[in-house]
Amino acid sequence: MDHPLFSSLPSEDQAYLAGLFGRHHFSYQEQRQIIENACDVRMWDKGSISEWIDEEKSGRELFSNHLKQMKAEREKPTDYADFMPEERMPDKYKSLFVSSDTLMGRCPCPVEGEKTRCCNLKTLDVVQQCAFGCSYCSIQSFYNSHEIRVVENLGQRLSSLELEEGTWHIGTGQSSDSLLWGNDYGTLNALSAFARKHPNLIIELKTKSKRTDYLDLNLPLNMVPTWSLNAETIIAKEEHLTATLDQRLEAAQRARDKGLLIGFHLHPMVHFSGWEDEYGSLIDTIVSRFEPEDLMMFSLGTLTFTKAVLRELRSSQRKTRILDMDLTLTAGKYSYPLETKQKLFGFAYDRFPASWKQGSPFFYLCMEDPSLWEPTFGYSYPNDRAFEAAMRQSYLSELNKREHNQE
Repeated sequence: MDHPLFSSLPSEDQAYLAGLFGRHHFSYQEQRQIIENACDVRMWDKGSISEWIDEEKSGRELFSNHLKQMKAEREKPTDYADFMPEERMPDKYKSLFVSSDTLMGRCPCPVEGEKTRCCNLKTLDVVQQCAFGCSYCSIQSFYNSHEIRVVENLGQRLSSLELEEGTWHIGTGQSSDSLLWGNDYGTLNALSAFARKHPNLIIELKTKSKRTDYLDLNLPLNMVPTWSLNAETIIAKEEHLTATLDQRLEAAQRARDKGLLIGFHLHPMVHFSGWEDEYGSLIDTIVSRFEPEDLMMFSLGTLTFTKAVLRELRSSQRKTRILDMDLTLTAGKYSYPLETKQKLFGFAYDRFPASWKQGSPFFYLCMEDPSLWEPTFGYSYPNDRAFEAAMRQSYLSELNKREHNQE
């Protein structure tokens, strides 16, 4: 079989599928689906593909029954009760300072049309590589797994950087965790100088780390540390090597206590057994430990995969149940069906008290279908431009209030 994923399967699965394909006349596309499913059930730690195929049936009936069985599994909330992935050990890295022709990029929303509601975020990739091991993330597959690549002469590069007209919000966490490396390579010093030069520019530092030593640098107020949060089950089973939920919240409190505006991203939300209890408890904890004016933003989002990332995850054959989901093609990527997303997002937003919905923080959906806004928040934006304008007004208003309060 010449499908690229076939060779990543255990030898017993390869032998079984070779025999199966010899006994039954499947099309190439049908063989592809069976091979992908074989990769998935191994990743889920749910046995061999042979256990998911009933050979008492044949031909169309066999294939149809297999798809029906897989669909029933994917449509259920993912069960983590019996899933115990092996502990991931940190990789050893060497640091390289590299030249880069391009510093700035854009968010991964679709370029054509408005298939998702996009905030027009610009990205600044000053470090390439992440030492965390989140099962749904593709950063490590893009770069040499043992190299941390840092842009050389970053301060000089930023001092001469001409920003594209309309740039007001830059994220730094597309190719690495923004705070995992702290200021080890001088990146935060360079970004701080850049932020002070552009006081109306919001620079977001997105992280899953517990690191707080950077707070000694006295960052300018327009540098905003934000934390990706998740249910404790997902952190333990899928976000390997990252800080625990409590460690992230404690780090956020320290940044808040230092006078910085902060933000949270409940992203990616996962549809798993017990999700209501865990996400509900998480939001209750946030409300008890923070005030709404502490936060500049709070986003909701869920799992999305390109074909290339799906192929990379399956070929790695690392144990994960992150793909035990009803993969549905939406806006060129694979994700949950809209009904599942609406249930997740609506539950999360409804959990917040009314006092959190008076303008601060700014709630939004990250890279999601525009049709989800109204049922989630009770309001929506007619287009990307209106969404970006509302976000910009809210962010800069919160920044101005904080600056005024500290004068």
